[in-house]
Amino acid sequence: MQEFRVLKILDRCQGLFAKVGVDYPVMRKILQVKLLMDRRRIPTVLTMMSKKKQQDDMLTETNYFGKSLLVYGFIGCMMIPFLMLGSQPMIQMSIIFSMMMFMMSSSMISDFSSVLLDVRDKSILSTKAVHPRTISMAKALHIGNYLVIITAVLMAPVWIVSIIRYGVLFGLIFLVEIILLDLLILVLTALVYFGVLRLYDGEKLKDMINYVQIGLSIGLVIGYQIVIRSFDLMQIDFEWVPAWWNMLLPPIWYAAPFALLQGMTDPYLIAMTILAVCAPILAVAVYTRQLPKFEQHLMKLTNHGGDGKGASRPGLQALAKVLCTSREEQAFFRFVLRMIGSEREFKLKVYPSLGIAFILPFILLFNTLRSGGLTELSSSSMYYTIYFCLMIIPTCIAMARFSGRHKGAWIYHVAPVQDITAFHRAVTKAVLLRMFMPVFLVQALVFIALFGGRIVPDLFVVLLNAIVYTSLCYKFMTKSLPFSEPIAESQQAAGWGILPYLLMIAPFVVVHYGSTLLPYGPYLYLAVLVVISIWIWTGGKGKGRQVNMKA
Repeated sequence: MQEFRVLKILDRCQGLFAKVGVDYPVMRKILQVKLLMDRRRIPTVLTMMSKKKQQDDMLTETNYFGKSLLVYGFIGCMMIPFLMLGSQPMIQMSIIFSMMMFMMSSSMISDFSSVLLDVRDKSILSTKAVHPRTISMAKALHIGNYLVIITAVLMAPVWIVSIIRYGVLFGLIFLVEIILLDLLILVLTALVYFGVLRLYDGEKLKDMINYVQIGLSIGLVIGYQIVIRSFDLMQIDFEWVPAWWNMLLPPIWYAAPFALLQGMTDPYLIAMTILAVCAPILAVAVYTRQLPKFEQHLMKLTNHGGDGKGASRPGLQALAKVLCTSREEQAFFRFVLRMIGSEREFKLKVYPSLGIAFILPFILLFNTLRSGGLTELSSSSMYYTIYFCLMIIPTCIAMARFSGRHKGAWIYHVAPVQDITAFHRAVTKAVLLRMFMPVFLVQALVFIALFGGRIVPDLFVVLLNAIVYTSLCYKFMTKSLPFSEPIAESQQAAGWGILPYLLMIAPFVVVHYGSTLLPYGPYLYLAVLVVISIWIWTGGKGKGRQVNMKA
């Protein structure tokens, strides 16, 4: 079995472990297996890697954890511009510690959860002749090793630059504060887990971890925008003003000592410095006291059963009757909606693109607002940026045929299905309702507030264009039944495979804009789209289309 550098370091201290009652050879073997499994697990920052590539790398023992460290190192370099933000270390360090808190918290909840919430120690090792103290030490060292490596790679670039710019004393304080903040993040993460497990079952916690993974993926994709803005902010002269609400923000706590180092003696700074030191210590004390209960609640994670809620909600049934024309289509519609809401792999693949499609129009609007002001923005045609939300549709349709539980697709073969096209119509309607409409409605409300009521007809045009666009995407994509193919094959379909369908959005924008150049053009175009949409939902799908069935 592969040796690790940390194990060789621990070998020199095995006498200390023996003095505290730890069986070092057994603990070393447990830790070695845990570290080996870490290398094989795919971190969230690498989730966009091709599944085929992942399988090939598995055969060659590729170090995924090492690859993820390159991403963390790059993100650490992205913090450096903020250190150059004027000459206000209080503001600069608040931004840097905020980024550190976001990255470390997200990383620990999305990837580190498999370490902190590992219940296999209880179910496997506790039944063998292994002392609980040995198991606990192995787990603690595993957590510590993970935390130290991630933090070192993430913060080393900005820490080195801080020493060069502000001196050794600044760097020493920065190092101590990184350790304290790491400790606070670790304990707070564990306490959040404890709170969720105390109130809910293990499935709720798994859902929460899934959403944090999604948030981290979105944050990594759009984070470069923040760095770009930082170069503009470097030209602005900020000045920090003490306020009571600063006491509620941990990143500002850890920036306070640097203000004291500059000679500032505000009572708020002294109080926040005390909080920066005492809060982690207090958090550790609380966690240690609650640890036995936490270990008990962790066993809820072994319960994989759901509560079955939502299987026959009256609201869902009523909605299906309104949107679907036949009983078969209604049943398929309810099924697809529930699968979209419960399939964690689907969410992890689709929601990041949903978040990007949501935020991208506002980034473009912000650029216009910054250069021309609100008056110029409200009279412009920038509301066409709402078409970016159509980017959600091809991704969702491409992913709808994949599932981590695809082996259950045998049910399609035995179900008494009379009209298979009803299933296809149900998929398109479920995608529009569950994935597209929430994003579109929120953006539409914001756009009406910015551009006024004059764009309401245009928003209806966008909505009807989305219906037509969804139908075209589904028509030309592979006609597999929903959730019938393994998730391992999804990368090709959801990657470059959807690029042609994204390019199809452009003609809709061009025709929409062209209609505004004609008298009553938008209203005539709207009438045409209404007719096309009605035809699509009431029989324009055709009958008996060949279906690719993989089970």
